[in-house]
Amino acid sequence: MGRLTITQASIFDLPILHRVFVQAVEEHFSYFPPDVRFKVARDHSLLNLLQGYFNPRRVLLLAKQDGRLIGYAIGAAPATGPAQLFWLYVDPDQRGRNTGLKLLSRMLKLLGEHGAKVVSLATHDHRRYYERQGFKFHHNAMQDGVEMDILTFRIKG
Repeated sequence: MGRLTITQASIFDLPILHRVFVQAVEEHFSYFPPDVRFKVARDHSLLNLLQGYFNPRRVLLLAKQDGRLIGYAIGAAPATGPAQLFWLYVDPDQRGRNTGLKLLSRMLKLLGEHGAKVVSLATHDHRRYYERQGFKFHHNAMQDGVEMDILTFRIKG
């Protein structure tokens, strides 16, 4: 196993991030109906990722193993209200090596540096994972026809 790096995305990383994102949505988010997966992929077009890249409150993190993209985290710290962790994904073949935890830890650190005190996320089937990392269950909500768990994390400091 080679060296794992967690870095903020560069502009040159965006095409591969887009490709991996769309592939992940198509192959690993089957709990969403096909029309929702299509909308999610469309809403995360290369152009939208580029706009997010230039938004100073958006955080795009990549996990690379020997230079190959194996995971990502996408979040934002708005000027008011809680920060959001929109996506945390690790290739299923690469899970179990703390890659997700490293992405999550770096994301929380960067969101805190952007002034966030609370980070919110929605998950369909990873509630226990996030609770083990210190997130607290807040409530259930329907999103795009799927019941999701809404969790929050309070950043110390």
